[in-house]
Amino acid sequence: MHDPTLPLDEDTATAVLLPEHIGPYRVLGLLGEGGMGRVYLAQESHPPRQVALKVMRGISGQALARFRREAELLAQLEHPGIARLYAAGEDTIGGLPMPWLALELIRGPDLHSYATRERPDLAARLKLLISICRAAHHAHERGVVHRDLKPGNILVDPLGMPKILDFGVARLRDAEADVTVAGQVLGTLPYMSPEQLSGKAGEVDARSDVYALGVIAYELVAGRLPHPRLTTSTLFEAMDIVRHEEPPRLSSLTPQARGDLDRVVMKALASDRTQRYASAAEFADDLQRLIDHRPVLARRPTLAYRTARFVRRHRALTVAAGIVFCALATTAVVSFLAAQRARDALAEARARADELAAVNGFVGMMLTQADPDSGGSPDMPLRQVLDQAERSLQDFAARPRTAGQVALLLGRTWSGLGESAKAQHLLELAQERLNQGFGADSFEHFDARYAVIEDLTRVPEPERANALANGLDAELRNVDADWARWLALRLGVLRAQLLEAAGDVEGSIALNGKLLADPVLATMPDAPEVTDSLRYNLAYAQVGLGGFEEAEQLARQVLESESRRLDPSHPQVLYTKKLIGQALHRQGKLEEAVPWYVEVYEKRRERYGPEHPATLNAAGQLASAYNTLNRPAEAEPLLRYALDMRSKRGEGELRETQVNRVMLATTLSILGRNDEAMVLVDEIIALEHGKPDRETLTARNIRAALLHKMGHLDEARAAFAKLLEMTPIVLGTEFPNWPSFLVNAANADLAADDLALARARLEQALSLFLSKQGPQHPRTREAAANLIGIYERLGLKDEAAAVRLRVPE
Repeated sequence: MHDPTLPLDEDTATAVLLPEHIGPYRVLGLLGEGGMGRVYLAQESHPPRQVALKVMRGISGQALARFRREAELLAQLEHPGIARLYAAGEDTIGGLPMPWLALELIRGPDLHSYATRERPDLAARLKLLISICRAAHHAHERGVVHRDLKPGNILVDPLGMPKILDFGVARLRDAEADVTVAGQVLGTLPYMSPEQLSGKAGEVDARSDVYALGVIAYELVAGRLPHPRLTTSTLFEAMDIVRHEEPPRLSSLTPQARGDLDRVVMKALASDRTQRYASAAEFADDLQRLIDHRPVLARRPTLAYRTARFVRRHRALTVAAGIVFCALATTAVVSFLAAQRARDALAEARARADELAAVNGFVGMMLTQADPDSGGSPDMPLRQVLDQAERSLQDFAARPRTAGQVALLLGRTWSGLGESAKAQHLLELAQERLNQGFGADSFEHFDARYAVIEDLTRVPEPERANALANGLDAELRNVDADWARWLALRLGVLRAQLLEAAGDVEGSIALNGKLLADPVLATMPDAPEVTDSLRYNLAYAQVGLGGFEEAEQLARQVLESESRRLDPSHPQVLYTKKLIGQALHRQGKLEEAVPWYVEVYEKRRERYGPEHPATLNAAGQLASAYNTLNRPAEAEPLLRYALDMRSKRGEGELRETQVNRVMLATTLSILGRNDEAMVLVDEIIALEHGKPDRETLTARNIRAALLHKMGHLDEARAAFAKLLEMTPIVLGTEFPNWPSFLVNAANADLAADDLALARARLEQALSLFLSKQGPQHPRTREAAANLIGIYERLGLKDEAAAVRLRVPE
């Protein structure tokens, strides 16, 4: 059938006699026509909207009854990846009963046309496939099998979201009719499963759709069908081709499909349906595992294979390794203190030493390929083997103390990897073994309970985490031991994180301040490190709230302390220097901020190499400063290099990548390359998928400013109005760029001579700039100058004089 989002050519359209109304719909035009009926563009009155009205024809009495049952079933499909069925009914046209379906109108190309036009990278194509599989699985769960999945039945809307059309329509025909006449299925033969081609209607189920999804995946990746001859073959020829010819391995057609991608797609294409994925959801899960560099179900999970998967997950693995080594250090400190307190100090110390040796041996096995950096940066790459390590717990079955500590290490590591379910299982096992080996009042048992709360804070599960934290805190208060007081303080740090995650940044700041003043902090073995971490977190939070001077002061205190303990190129020192640069930047002290950014960039480049994420992040920060200083020619090469590296690393969808793209759009705008900037911001905004964030909203701001700059004033003002409506809902008015949005919108209002609206926006913006960035910041001065100009035009001399007092020229 013709693509229902596109009109037929003019000659065909004029040759078709259109009915004025079908059911409650007014017919506006013909969208497409096929063997089963026509698709009209129609207008609905209540609610007012346009729909794709599909009118069936040639329906027998029995099929008509089935149509009614199917319509009821299809109406239950509510999924963003499925074109919605609004209504179904029947009308009489030319004396014949004509059942109709009112469907969501999707304005966009089909999947094949979209891929040809947009040329998305491999990761983007896999994400499209995942969305399609999820939508198909939604229907399968409700008893609907499509049976005609193909690119022509999948449209991509303007936001890049794929939408499956005609779900369940194939059920309107008898199963035998699907394969009786070859001509009726020529258009879909390449996507039909072997059981469909052979006419075995009883074997057609969700796995048949999985086969079609496999064909679509094959075509998206390789640019050709598994069996290209099916496009011109008869039904009987098609049956012979599928029965006797194996499609070429995907990896033989394109290098990017070598390895797991080949196995995943070919599993979906298995001729034997029992060898395919049991559901579209399983297929989607394996595609997601490919993107996440995790082991796939389509491949036997050998130790070497699973190790290779983990090696690619650099960032999370490094966090996990840090947890392991911190846990080992804590164990060593507690072991020493416990040995000193006990009467049988020597025996206990030897037991602890044996346990620590066993745990270290376990970690040595687990990290056989590890090569951690001595600085311990969370962004440094790491080789780590975790797979099947849990099995080694059986070796410690008779040694509950060692088994508990090993389980605790594994649990914390899985938590660092973001695998909370696995972590919780192991942490519960650790509690049990440690309780058995050390007792319910031991540090080890309490530490395992703390680890559970720590994991829930990461997930996050704030309600459960808070409930467990309350219970643990109450018990720790009744334990008279240094380790209990230290653990209670660390528990307070988790509470502060939970407050910040819940949006209570001010409450988090207050609690962090209280912890800094707690006398227990000074007694902790690692007091300097914990103190610096608390101060750094406070400074970082202050930047988010606009307390830039306080953030700078705190960050400088942290740097002074770190400089006494750490090398000038230590990763944490560089983080602190970057934070100082950010605080200066936000205060408008741009010339002071740039040297901090330059130092961080150069030292990270020297330490990590030019392609490391930490280096790329520093390059983006430096480019942002150059933009603010109106030095775009220095910013552009940094941003293009960072984007090129992130693309090569397959990080096109990461937040950091979008931040770089937004900054590049700003750079291009400053350079006067408005058309290039507009293309870039449109690409960024298209990634919203109905979920705007700070990057897409910032892109909207740039787009509106570009429209203003290019002379499209009405469009610019409409774009700014939409932006100012969305931002408080999505990010709140504490979002640091909110006053800048207001100033830019006011500039467009001034160009339209709308002084009242410009005045209201500038007054709000100036108040925010003064409270957060001070009177010397360039944006503060810009807002003040514009507002003074409005006051003078309105004859409000006193108001203008008041602004001059607050922002001296």
